[in-house]
Amino acid sequence: MLSASRIKELTLFDFKHSLTSLKSLAYIISYFFFWYLILANITEHAVDWLNSVQGLFFASWLLDNQELAYQLFVNRPASLSVYMLVSLTVTPMFILLAANNQLSSDASSGAFRFILTRATRTELYMSRYIAVALLVLISIFITSVWATVQAYMNKGEGLEAIVIFGIQTFIIVFIYNLPFIAFMSLISAITKTAFGSFFLGMMSYIVLLMLSLLLKDDFSYATYIIPSGIKPTLIDINPTNILISFTVLIAYTFFYYLSGWFVFKRRNI
Repeated sequence: MLSASRIKELTLFDFKHSLTSLKSLAYIISYFFFWYLILANITEHAVDWLNSVQGLFFASWLLDNQELAYQLFVNRPASLSVYMLVSLTVTPMFILLAANNQLSSDASSGAFRFILTRATRTELYMSRYIAVALLVLISIFITSVWATVQAYMNKGEGLEAIVIFGIQTFIIVFIYNLPFIAFMSLISAITKTAFGSFFLGMMSYIVLLMLSLLLKDDFSYATYIIPSGIKPTLIDINPTNILISFTVLIAYTFFYYLSGWFVFKRRNI
């Protein structure tokens, strides 16, 4: 039977440990350095260019949707729109770093034999997922606040609208990360080493991405092989589309999470 107190204790221990582990430090340092490079270059001049005819033409070509480009870069803070689009694009890369070692290294070292005398496999699997999700949540919150402040400094007006869109962006980016964390939980449950988890996760994602791109012309639903397929609907910023997108992303999360849990429950450790 699940024990909330044991899950909480395991989650806090895993989260605290992750703040000092090399694996998490590689994620934290690369994540914030990347966003420093991006946000430092989203200046008021860059925002003015995005609001210009040339900028909107480029954004329309990139998004393949002129109306959406106008909505994102004229009707809403351009800085935050750039932050959201880049975040959704680089999510798989950073989740590979943040979540590749949820279970694999402990399986190879034999640590699970000690841990499982004090907790069930379900509690352990759940706490590892929550600990990674918490680390990612805090990271996204910091960069979302950073991007919101940057948007206000660039625009200098409409604080309420900027803050509201900043909150929306934070929620969208975090929810989009959840299925990728669950995907790496599955990969980590299969492999025996952190490097093996990272490599298999990367190759699996690339293969699935290539399949979705190659098959999308013949099978329109092939684009939804991976959660990235829902991204065009997610950035539409339409309440109905966002609700549908969130529902689909949660479904992806449960599918990957339960698949990993099924493997982990039956794994010989």
